[in-house]
Order: sequence, then structure tokens, then C-alpha cells
Amino acid sequence: MDFEPFKVVPVGYIRKDGELQETFIEILPEFREAGDGLREGDWIKLILWFHESEGPRRRILKVHPYGNPKNPLTGVFATRSPYRPNPIALYTVRIHRISDGKLYIGWIDAKDGTPVVDIKIFVERYDCPKEVPIEEREAHIREGRMIGEVNVIPRKSEHLDELEEVSPEEYDAVILEIGPKTTTLTAKELADLIDALKEVYENLPVEVKDRLRRRGGRSP
Repeated sequence: MDFEPFKVVPVGYIRKDGELQETFIEILPEFREAGDGLREGDWIKLILWFHESEGPRRRILKVHPYGNPKNPLTGVFATRSPYRPNPIALYTVRIHRISDGKLYIGWIDAKDGTPVVDIKIFVERYDCPKEVPIEEREAHIREGRMIGEVNVIPRKSEHLDELEEVSPEEYDAVILEIGPKTTTLTAKELADLIDALKEVYENLPVEVKDRLRRRGGRSP
């Protein structure tokens, strides 16, 4: 099997402190800026390269799941075996602490020195797929707005003329991502939320509202 090579560089390494029983990701200095926005408590997807599975192990296409010979041989794509054509490992971990370019996480079975290929924030909509009223192709991703930890993604407005008979209680209008969690709001729920937020805004201290108006020209 001959393949066209392509380049993947490590952005950091898994480190294990035996004395303190801690596991952390040491991000290389040239990539630390990419971690801006990560916070303690965040769940992340960790992509590793199992470097010790190089060589002949990359030609193994079937394994006994969990290394137990009593289990029938199974294609590696149907397992989490480290032996695979490209020894990529996936983990979902929580950041317990951030310090000096290090992300402290819970224990994982990767060895000390394992290269980290990438880090992605965990998003329930992508990483725990389930039936949702608004399909991905109907979500207007480019119009999404980040407000604090809330990502507001509207539904695309094409062909709305075909939905004249759909009631506001039935029409799903927007996706809300709050941290890793995802929910949808119908048009009626969206209208109710807007009314509730207006009420909250009106009850803000006068001094705060005055400053907001001066900064952003917000309407009274």
C-alpha cells in the first residue's frame, strides 16, 4: 500500500507527572496563542498521534477488540484499537486547570510524550449527534453570533413562502449553543425570549443603560 504523504505537525505533547499523578497537555510555545478562549471546565476533543504504532502496526487491518483473543477479528475502523493505517487517537476530556501553556486534564491511557495533533472545543451538536428539528444544512452558520458563551444560529430563510401554514409554535427558528450544549427554539419561543430579554434590559440600572447607549447607540 503506497500513499501520497502529507505533513502533520504536533501542536504539543501529553505529559504525565508521576509524583503528582497529573496528566496535562504541554502546548508548544508557537501554538499557545491558538488556546486563547479555552477555560477551566471546558470539554475538549483531543486528537493524538500514537507514534509507537508506526511501522508494521499501521498495516494491521483487523484486531481482536480490547486485545482479547476471545473476541472475533474485527476491522480496525469498527474498533478503538491503536493499530490502524493512521494511528490517530480521539479523546474527550475536561480541562481542570490552565497554567503556563499547560492544560491539565483527567487521566487518559496515552503515554507520556504522545504527540498532540489538534485540540477542538467539544460541541454537543457535532460530537453527540441526535435528531434535532433543524438539520445542519438548514442552519445559517455564517450568520451565527457569539454572545458570551451563547452561539445564536438562525435558520436559513429560503423558501419560507412555502411555510405560510406553519404556526409559530411549530416552526423551529433558531439553534442556541450554550457552551457545549445545544437546543432549538421555535418562532414562538424566540419571541417569548426576546420579550423576556427586553424586560431584563428595562430593569437594568439607569446608569448602566446610559453607558450602553453611549457606547453602542442602543435604543432606549
